[in-house]
Amino acid sequence: MMMGVGLLFMALIGLIVIGVPLLIVALIAGGRLTALFKSGPRQAETNFPASAPKPSAERKCATCGRVVSPDWNVCPSCGAALT
Repeated sequence: MMMGVGLLFMALIGLIVIGVPLLIVALIAGGRLTALFKSGPRQAETNFPASAPKPSAERKCATCGRVVSPDWNVCPSCGAALT
């Protein structure tokens, strides 16, 4: 019984020692490992349907002309109501 456990353990160690480097070589040869390291930060995806028009790039205050966020209700520069 103990001999079977020893053989199983040796097979597992052999698989790790040979299999992991082989996997790394296969990933390098396939180009996937380099692509994994070269990928930069992912850009946030928008939830807009493909046919829907994209919102305008910037919104400006009608009073002072400062660029404001679309979800603001009051201009932080002049205090005018944004409608």
